[in-house]
Amino acid sequence: MKISYLKSSPSMIEVLKNNYEAFIIQNYKFNHLGLFHDEDSIYAVIQNYKESNTTLDEIQELYNYRFKTAGVPGPTFTEEVKDNYIKIDLRNTYEKVSLFGQPFNAFEFNNNIRIAIPSKFHPFHVDMKWSDNSFTFTFNKELTPNDIDEIILICESLGFYGYKYNIKTDHELPDYNHQIKKSNTQGNLTLVASQYLRNNQPKEILEKYEEDQDFWTEKRANIFSDVNLTKDECLIDSFRKSQNRCFVDASVFPRNNIREYISLYDTVIIAIPLADSPNSQSFYDIFKISKIELLELVRRGRIKFVAFQNLQRYDSNFLADVLSVDPECVLFSRRLAAATLLAIREKTGLFGFAFDSSTQYNLLKECYNSKVDALKILAESLSENIAFFEYGINQRGALGISQFCGASFAAQIYKSRGRDYGIELMTSAMSLEFSLGLGAHHFPFEHTGYSEVNACKILNGIYNGVQQSQ
Repeated sequence: MKISYLKSSPSMIEVLKNNYEAFIIQNYKFNHLGLFHDEDSIYAVIQNYKESNTTLDEIQELYNYRFKTAGVPGPTFTEEVKDNYIKIDLRNTYEKVSLFGQPFNAFEFNNNIRIAIPSKFHPFHVDMKWSDNSFTFTFNKELTPNDIDEIILICESLGFYGYKYNIKTDHELPDYNHQIKKSNTQGNLTLVASQYLRNNQPKEILEKYEEDQDFWTEKRANIFSDVNLTKDECLIDSFRKSQNRCFVDASVFPRNNIREYISLYDTVIIAIPLADSPNSQSFYDIFKISKIELLELVRRGRIKFVAFQNLQRYDSNFLADVLSVDPECVLFSRRLAAATLLAIREKTGLFGFAFDSSTQYNLLKECYNSKVDALKILAESLSENIAFFEYGINQRGALGISQFCGASFAAQIYKSRGRDYGIELMTSAMSLEFSLGLGAHHFPFEHTGYSEVNACKILNGIYNGVQQSQ
């Protein structure tokens, strides 16, 4: 692979780093010495692979098949660092959090760009090409030189640097025509840019959703890495007032009569039922309450809500009704994600943190080389998905958290004992972890034929510890 080709498109090097980092994290048992280049090519130096009865050719084939992004050259694997090799630094924490080099598909690319660019510049069209290293924007109005500088700076802060930026104007440019993605289709779980929703969501909803989006854009780096940031700083004021509160996840499963909860707690926080499944029920049917009664409880601050999935999966009429009574009664996905990650960090000191890729790899190696079995299991659980942590939370918000924290570790513990409880632990973890972020008592789902209680007991052991038997 010619180094000159990559130098002509600097951000393509970030994609190569992203690919390589995922490879070394998921194959941490090898000794990876890093990425290097000389005047001609890029190399990945790997050692001790023979102990696993594999060859360099097999490793090269594995990388090319499972990790290399189409259109992006990969490194040549070798076992020796030559004198003329120059080390290539892997991505730091900021670059990982900002998703430098993330191989987005077309929808993800457009969605993330539209989240990052301020509302005053919308609508616009954008096209990025590696073939001629160009980044072309088309706006529906003339931009000033300062506006253009702002656009370029934002793009470079997302890792799109080294491009030739072309700015065009089309006064007839139409507004976005975003198609709602159906349930169980690609992108259905992605948090959609608020600019796509301007024409199909009530004002009451869109205003609060945009506030949530802006919070994430501004605080993302701090959320992943600032040890001084607390979960209460991520919650809106109305969610911090009551100390006696509980959380009930009604997004999928049926729950009890709402009176059972409000008789015990000052504030009941409810995950709003999804409306896009064939068997979905209305909130009023699930909780045995009338609309008038519910809105009065919302007005008094007794009932609050979280909407942790793609906004288009919810009943917009229901959301508009409750927000019209109390504009602060709904916590959207990004603030919930932030509060939940920080609560998990407070509990564990490990899960919920973003690290640079070198630190991630070294952590896995230390755990793997330890004589403590629990640390070896921890390394195996982290290696499965930690390389995609920042991407997963950025795309799915609170919905993405359960696959990256305690549930994965617990599932790996049981897997080492020959038992597969991954699905049960992952689904149960979601509402339990949200309750940590909300500072609320958790009500696991329990019904004839299925219960989350035992899974939640296991997860509580991960987050709160267990008493050692005498």
